[in-house]
Order: sequence, then structure tokens, then C-alpha cells
Amino acid sequence: MSNNDFFTVTYKVLSYLKWCYENGKSPDVDILNADTFNISKVQFGNTLKMLKDHGYIDGVSITRTLNGTLVIAISNASITVEGLQYLAENSMMKKAYNVLKEVKDWLPGF
Repeated sequence: MSNNDFFTVTYKVLSYLKWCYENGKSPDVDILNADTFNISKVQFGNTLKMLKDHGYIDGVSITRTLNGTLVIAISNASITVEGLQYLAENSMMKKAYNVLKEVKDWLPGF
């Protein structure tokens, strides 16, 4: 998995918004942007749209102009309960995977 695939970017965006929530900060547009994640503006906009459509984030506006340019407004972005749950579940799955991988390393025939 590359560091700019959908799931990696999703995890990073949600983790950043979780940090903002826990620290009472508003998202910094200099951090929450395509360049930070080394992806195109289109991929970033599409990722935010999917996260919003699935209820993981709120306060984000993504519109496409007549010429196809994406306009992304994220100044009020925040993580939702669903987004927090996504992070928790994926963190648990990653831990379970790592434990299974460790077990596989020392159990013969596993």
C-alpha cells in the first residue's frame, strides 16, 4: 500500500481532524491540503467528498465549477462520531494484523 492511496490518506485526514477535535483547534488549511498528502487536488477533493458522503467528516464543502475546477472549503471541517469509530476500528484491525503477523513468524506451519 502506498502512502498516498485512498485508505492511507483517509486515515491521515481523519487522524488530523481527531487531533484538532481533541485539542480544541480548527483545522489549518496549510496542513489539510493536497500537498501535505502528496496527492493531486482532484484526488484530495474526491477523498474529502467520499469522507463527507459516508458521514466521517462534516463542515466541508466541495463544489465543481463549470470548467471542472474543484473548489474546496475546509475551514469548518470536523470529524464525526462515525469518523472516530472508523479510526478506532481500523486501529484495532491493524493491531490484530500485527499480532497475527507476529504469531505467524514464530508458529511453524501457520
